[in-house]
Amino acid sequence: MPDTQPPLPEGVRADARAPIGRNRQFRLLFICLLVIGAGNSMLLAVAPPLVRELGLADSSVGWIFSLSALLWVFASPYWGRLSDRVGRKPIAALGLAAYAVSMASFGAVVLLGLNDILSGLWLFTWLMLARAIFGAFGSASSPAAQAYIADRTTRFERTEQLAGLTAAFALGQAFGPAICAALAAKFGLVFPIWLIAVLAAGASFAIWRYLPENTPPKTERPRGDWRESLALMRDRRLSAYLIYGFALSVVAGVTVQVFGLFTMDRLNAQGAHGSELTAAGFMVNALALLATQMAILPRLRLGPRGLMAWGAGLLALGVGVQIIADTLAALLVAQAIQGLGAGLARPGFSGGASVAVDPEEQGSAAGLVVAANGAGFVFSPLIGGVVYETVGMNAPLLIAFAILVAMMAFALRSRRLRNIAPIEPPPSEPTTPS
Repeated sequence: MPDTQPPLPEGVRADARAPIGRNRQFRLLFICLLVIGAGNSMLLAVAPPLVRELGLADSSVGWIFSLSALLWVFASPYWGRLSDRVGRKPIAALGLAAYAVSMASFGAVVLLGLNDILSGLWLFTWLMLARAIFGAFGSASSPAAQAYIADRTTRFERTEQLAGLTAAFALGQAFGPAICAALAAKFGLVFPIWLIAVLAAGASFAIWRYLPENTPPKTERPRGDWRESLALMRDRRLSAYLIYGFALSVVAGVTVQVFGLFTMDRLNAQGAHGSELTAAGFMVNALALLATQMAILPRLRLGPRGLMAWGAGLLALGVGVQIIADTLAALLVAQAIQGLGAGLARPGFSGGASVAVDPEEQGSAAGLVVAANGAGFVFSPLIGGVVYETVGMNAPLLIAFAILVAMMAFALRSRRLRNIAPIEPPPSEPTTPS
């Protein structure tokens, strides 16, 4: 039976389901994730040279993000459920405001470290706590934004529309490192961090002031407490997507955390030059992801299962190329292939999870999806930074390659993914005069 367009809730304008970029609400959410993507890529680009300049161990790059990731895992489902009750807009605005506070705090701690006011364990601890603000409260934005999209799309549209929203994050990732490298060369490594704090505060105000949300909050609380969220996590409709998403986040955490160190060591680059090379790699990766989601994905007409399988396969190929790369050009090719794979895998996983559940479960499902996206970063410091230091620079990538091969096999063989129909436009139906 075809999936037909459900009626709009009372009070919601007819343009509320217009595709991304065609109305104000989607443009605002696009800017929201663009700022977060730019900030994260800037921070990842400056982190490897920063920790070495601050006298911290290479593995501290991963550990600084680990507490934030752990808090992200537990907080995201809560914010998703809360957005079901109080609305998407206030939760999205709160997350951006917390992101601004987190980035400003992180920049302040780095400045204290560079001036020898903080050092050693105290410096490391305060860096972790500053980033933890993002995990605990900044995690509110993503589930609220995803649920906002799910509220205004049909099952057939959702994977592509969520991919369009993810493209905003990729666009920020693409240009963030380049902007970061230019600003860091002129104003120092801390200035880009504070700039993102200011932009995030402005985006939070814009969401709060201008994002239209005419759908009233729900008076009931379906899937309202954490026990029911855990039940949804174990639900056969959703569990396979969450398993895949967790594995994908482990791989993302490992590859992101070691790429800067890998590039600096493989190409014998340090300091600002190392930051520039790392930024170039992240930019190529994000541009490939963006091109995939904006130009390739709408033409493929693959279902979530196919996107997940192809995405994992291409990511594995990209990691394999990185292992044998010995020049900057080869490293950039590896990043481009990984960006292409991530551009298929991420919307396949998130869109499939959204399609698998009912409308009243969208907030809770979006929270679990976002939690899965961050859960891997709790463990990736062990697989990334620690293994990189103790075993060798190729070892974390070999582990990531093995995980991706297993993910591809899982996407092809899991019976829990077979209930999702391919994404295609619903057949047109004759309209009846009113």
